[in-house]
Amino acid sequence: MGATAVDEVLARRFQIERPPTLVARRYPRAQIAFSRMRSDRPMRGRSLSVPPEAAFSFHVPLSVPFFSKLWTAGRRREVPDWRLGDAQLIDLRDNPVVGLDTPFDSLRFYIPQNALDEMANEAGIRQVKGLWAPNFGGRDLVMYGLAQALAGAIGHAAAASAMFCEHVAFAFFAHIVPVYGGRPILQFPRGGLASWQLRRALAFFDANLGADPSISEVAKQCGLSGDYFGRAFKRATGYSPHRWLTKRRVECAKALLDEPDLPLAEIAQVCGFVDQSHFTRTFFRSEGCSPGRWRRYRRH
Repeated sequence: MGATAVDEVLARRFQIERPPTLVARRYPRAQIAFSRMRSDRPMRGRSLSVPPEAAFSFHVPLSVPFFSKLWTAGRRREVPDWRLGDAQLIDLRDNPVVGLDTPFDSLRFYIPQNALDEMANEAGIRQVKGLWAPNFGGRDLVMYGLAQALAGAIGHAAAASAMFCEHVAFAFFAHIVPVYGGRPILQFPRGGLASWQLRRALAFFDANLGADPSISEVAKQCGLSGDYFGRAFKRATGYSPHRWLTKRRVECAKALLDEPDLPLAEIAQVCGFVDQSHFTRTFFRSEGCSPGRWRRYRRH
């Protein structure tokens, strides 16, 4: 999809003039696009529904207020009060719709799943199957910095060269994979974990989802102290060990919810939640709906 096709779709969907758009064309079958979307007046209703696609978009506000109403998979979701310096991640497989009742000015980053796959292959790392963020995102000053750079380049042909777009696309990819994909990329920061230590820690977490592993137990697998491991793990993945374990438990639960006859209480036990109530609260905070509603939606 070229820049013209992208801006036409966005103009129709958000009821705005065609937004200026840059496209990184390194991967012709999996292009990454950057669009500046603006509306100076509040409008009635919502953005248009679009067919689900295997892709993701980040909206980074360049002014506030910002989209405060969000529906995914046909259900209203709670979203935070967005601030400058925040980034909102949307999974386009969930047919997202936003309220248009406030003015907005944002930089939209669009990346399809096959672009993630191609760039991972080129970088020599494991592919990332999907991107995720609790509560649809939050503080991300790296994305905000990229958005400001793009906002300055959009509309200036001399600044928006093909090489510039490719460099921004790779910086975008290198940032979102470890932060939103839960995978390490290229190399770890100084003071982080060696690749074998990270692999061993992740495998230990997955093998002990139903238990309650302590930091010291996981650190022991890597030959490290608990304090050092906790800091190094967060540098390597962007998550604290506890938050990573919670994320993996929710992912495990989502897979088990596809089994229609498996009781929620049993899923909670298998995935390491204290009880069904704890499972429901944690799942709701992560996905914006209860496990039961998630199961019914998947079934339909």
